[in-house]
Amino acid sequence: MLLYLAFKNIISKKSSFVIILFIAFAVMLLVITNAVFDSTEQGVQETFVSSFTGNIVIRPEYKSPLSLFGDETPVTGSLTEPPKLIPYDEIYSFLSEHPSINNLVPQVSGMAVLESDSEDTKCYMFGVPASKYLELMSSIRLIEGNAWADGEKGIMLSKPYAEKLKVKIGDTLQFEISEGFSSRIRSVPLTAIYEYSVDNAILDKIVLTNPETVRAIMDMSDLSSADKVEFSDDIEKMLTDFDLESFFSDAEDTSEGITTDEITVSSEDIAALENSYTNSSSWNFLICRADNPKKVKKLIKSLNKTFKENDWPCEAVNWRSSAGNTAFYLYILRLILNIGIIIILGAGFIVVNNTLVINVLDRIREIGTMRAIGANKRYITKECASETLIMAFIAGILGCILGIIGSHVVSAMHITFSNSFIVQLFGGTVLQTSVSLQNLLGAFSLSIFIGLIAWIYPLINAIRVNPVEAMQGAK
Repeated sequence: MLLYLAFKNIISKKSSFVIILFIAFAVMLLVITNAVFDSTEQGVQETFVSSFTGNIVIRPEYKSPLSLFGDETPVTGSLTEPPKLIPYDEIYSFLSEHPSINNLVPQVSGMAVLESDSEDTKCYMFGVPASKYLELMSSIRLIEGNAWADGEKGIMLSKPYAEKLKVKIGDTLQFEISEGFSSRIRSVPLTAIYEYSVDNAILDKIVLTNPETVRAIMDMSDLSSADKVEFSDDIEKMLTDFDLESFFSDAEDTSEGITTDEITVSSEDIAALENSYTNSSSWNFLICRADNPKKVKKLIKSLNKTFKENDWPCEAVNWRSSAGNTAFYLYILRLILNIGIIIILGAGFIVVNNTLVINVLDRIREIGTMRAIGANKRYITKECASETLIMAFIAGILGCILGIIGSHVVSAMHITFSNSFIVQLFGGTVLQTSVSLQNLLGAFSLSIFIGLIAWIYPLINAIRVNPVEAMQGAK
C-alpha cells in the first residue's frame, strides 16, 4: 500500500519526471565514460601483452624495479648490466611444466647505439630465440625477410625503425657500446622487417636480435646449460693430446712451405658446439603467456609463493610492471584524466542530490497536512524514502540503458586518432567502448546510493516543523 501511494505521488508530479531524467542522464554519462576507460585499459593491455610483455614476466630480484628494457634508473658514468635470472634451469623447468602457463620464452636485454650507413640511434636490444618469440607475440607480423635460426646472427626491425635508418634486408648494422676509452662493436645482418598490429611509439624503441650478440655487446658471461658435449674420437684426441710447450719444440728456420694434416670436423661436432652455445643459462627474463588471462593475478601470487619457498631470487610481475617507465607514465596520465572526469561527474551528482533535497523541502506544507490528520513521523519517513528510492531505481535502470546505447553509438562513430601520444593513451587508433556488468552495477549502485541519502537531511528538518506552521508554508 505504501509503495502504491509513493508511486502514485511520483506520477502525479511533473517535477518527478524531470528529476528521473536528470539522474538518468548523469548515470548514462558515467556508464559511457567507464565504457571508454575499460576499453582503453583493455586496448593498452592487449597491445603490450601481444607485442612484448606477455601476461607475466619473471625477473630477478633487484635493488630497483626492472623492466624488460633493463634498469631504467638514471646512472651517471657507468653502464648498468641487468642481473641474470638465477637459477635459470630450475625456474624454466618449473614454468614449462606449470599447467597454467601456455607458453614462455627467455630474453636477455641491453641498450646500445645502433649504427647504419645513414644514421645512428640509441636502441633497446631484446635478445631472444626468434621463432619462439614470434610464436608468443601474436601482434608481430613479418612483412619482409625471415627470422634468424638458432645459432645464427640476425636482427629484426619494425617498419618505422627500418625506414628511419634507411636500411633494407641484407644490410649490415652495428651495435656499439662505449665505456670510458674502450668500446665494443658487433655487426649483425638485417634479416627481417616486421610491423605491429597497433602503432605505438614505445614498441618502435625495440630491436630484436639474437641473444649471443646481446651477451657479447653487454660483455655478459655466458653460462651453458647444455648437457655434456660429446665430440668425435679425432677431435677428442686432438684436444686431450695437445701440449702447448711442445708445440714449437721442433720448430726451425726454413724457407720451405709449411704443410699440415687435414682435420675434418663432422656435422655432429658442429651441432654439438652450437648446442652448447645456444642453450645458455644467461638470461635476464622469462616472458610467459598465461593459459587463462583472467586469472593472472592469482597465478602471479602463486608463482611468487613458490619462488619464495624454493629460495629463488626472482619474482613474477604483471605486464604493466614489466613494460617500463613509459607505460607507467601513460598509466598516470590516464589516471589523471579519469580523476578529472570523475570530478565533473561528481559535480553533476551533487546537483542531482540538491534537486532531490529541494523536492522534499517543497513538500513541507504537504508533510504538515499529513501530520495534522494523524500521520506519524515514521509513516512520513517511509513514504518519502520510498518515493525517492523509486525515482532513483527507475533513473538508474533508464540511465544504464541509455549508457549502453550511447556506448554503441560512440563505437559506431568510428572516432580515429593520428597523434602517437593519444594512440598510446587510448591503446589504439580507434576509440572503442566496452560496457561490462561491473560498470553497469557500479553506475546503478551510485544512483541508488544517491536516492538513499538525498531525502534524509531535508526530511529531518521537515518533520521537526510544527504541523500548523508547516500547513501555513513555513520553511
